[in-house]
Amino acid sequence: MVSLAHAPLTKTGFRRDVKLFLICLVGFLVFLIFTLLLLLRVDLSRTEETIDRSQAVVADIAADAINHTDRAPAALDAQMVFLRGRFHIAGIALQMRNRTRVTSGAQQGTFDRVTRLSGPGTLQLNFDATVRRDARTRFWITAAICVAAASLGTVLLLSYLPRIIRPIEEMLDQARTLGDPTAGQDETAYLIDTFRNSIATLKAQEGELKLLHDREKERADDLERVTAALTRSLTSGLIAIDAAGGIVDINAAGREILGVDATQSLAGRRFADVIPLTAFGEALSTAFAHQSAMTRVEIDDVRGSDPVTVGLTTVPLRNESGVFLGLLALFTDLTPIRSLEARVQEMTTLAQLGEISAGIAHEFRSSLSTILGYMKLARRGGVDDVAEGRLQSAEKEASLLLQAIERLLAFARPVQLNSESVDLRDLVCEQMKPLRDIAPDVTFDLDGPAVAIEGDRILLSRAVENLLRNAVDAVRQKGDGGSVRVVVRDTPAPSVTIVDNGVGFDPAETSRLFLPFHSNKPNGFGMGLPLAKKIVLLHGGTLRLQGEPGKGAVATMEFAGEAPAA
Repeated sequence: MVSLAHAPLTKTGFRRDVKLFLICLVGFLVFLIFTLLLLLRVDLSRTEETIDRSQAVVADIAADAINHTDRAPAALDAQMVFLRGRFHIAGIALQMRNRTRVTSGAQQGTFDRVTRLSGPGTLQLNFDATVRRDARTRFWITAAICVAAASLGTVLLLSYLPRIIRPIEEMLDQARTLGDPTAGQDETAYLIDTFRNSIATLKAQEGELKLLHDREKERADDLERVTAALTRSLTSGLIAIDAAGGIVDINAAGREILGVDATQSLAGRRFADVIPLTAFGEALSTAFAHQSAMTRVEIDDVRGSDPVTVGLTTVPLRNESGVFLGLLALFTDLTPIRSLEARVQEMTTLAQLGEISAGIAHEFRSSLSTILGYMKLARRGGVDDVAEGRLQSAEKEASLLLQAIERLLAFARPVQLNSESVDLRDLVCEQMKPLRDIAPDVTFDLDGPAVAIEGDRILLSRAVENLLRNAVDAVRQKGDGGSVRVVVRDTPAPSVTIVDNGVGFDPAETSRLFLPFHSNKPNGFGMGLPLAKKIVLLHGGTLRLQGEPGKGAVATMEFAGEAPAA
């Protein structure tokens, strides 16, 4: 026998050795299969011989029993029935010498038939052939399976042999690209050495990669800490959105501006499903859909029930290839700034109106004083009753006009606040007392806790009085009694809300009601609301009016900041 342990491992030699091994293996399996078939065939032959011997013995016993049985058909039939039950015979037929035929059991079908000569005649026994047929069927099924298995094994060998040897051949080719074998080194040792050297090189490179990974991880961790600190320190809101529209991060300022719970986890959720501000969410969705940049876009929205103004700037993120990576959104709550601008504008407008009103009022007051002086001189010279009545009417009208001018001067006059702690509830209660006596047909109601603010008590009393008188006049003008309800609140900011069910007003006239000499009352001067608004603005607050014709009005004074602790 030739040893192949140290033969050179070339492609041809390896392919030959693999084929030889697999052919021997398949040949051995085929030999085992055909050996098994031979043994099964021998077993089948022995089974059939056993069946034949058994049936021959039973046939001899049956023939002997018939020989000793009376020739009467009834006796023969009884004997046949006994033999069938005793030896499991499917059917028996006796052809007597007088041509009479006596049968018992099945006569038609596939049977193993055994014939014996007996005294009465020819005896035929029909045995069930199922056992013999089943044995033959099992043999042929087993033979078919074995042949199919041998064929399948051969096909698999021919199909997968190239796939088995190709990786080894490619490994040999790749090994040669790494270096040539040394003199006298067979290819088996060369392949093993090349594999070991490659493993050692990979381990060394793995160590270097791990070192580089650790360094990059440290740098990434440092960058993440710096980024997190920067995000936390931003006073503006920041949202980072990935390319799929999911939120990567949102800082605390952004949660506060948008009204999102600070403890709610938003990472991975779609920004369109999280942002509660409708207009802001639509603007951000548009910027994301078009992958566009926005610069200082102001968006008017509603947070809860309060109007807000949010300034939005978006920056689309792209890699070196221009692929869209996501979107950064910076936004700021501009509501306090816009509110301050509105208050400044209102104060400026009121100041300008005051200057104009002061000049007009000064001229009117001088002329009215002269007119009243001439009227007094005319009365001293003696006049008849008719002229006296006319002079009195003229003096009355001039006095009313002088009152209007005095109010206009009060509106235009610069105001110096004398701040002190003022309880809004007590202030409202004080102004309600004289009105209860003046308007007994009006129901007054006061709700809310004691709320203290820093302000000028006299000026605030004047503002509250003007608003309460307007409410009472509106209720009495309607003519059905009615009520005035005042609610004092301390959250979210100190406020006083006056609600009446009087004649109301057209919402389109809201802005004009704050202008001097604009009044819906028949005998009103139109100075109460402008003066009240001026006082509230001087205290850093806002005065809002809401109304509907025939359904009453609501006046709300809201002061900036929280109420001081009691």
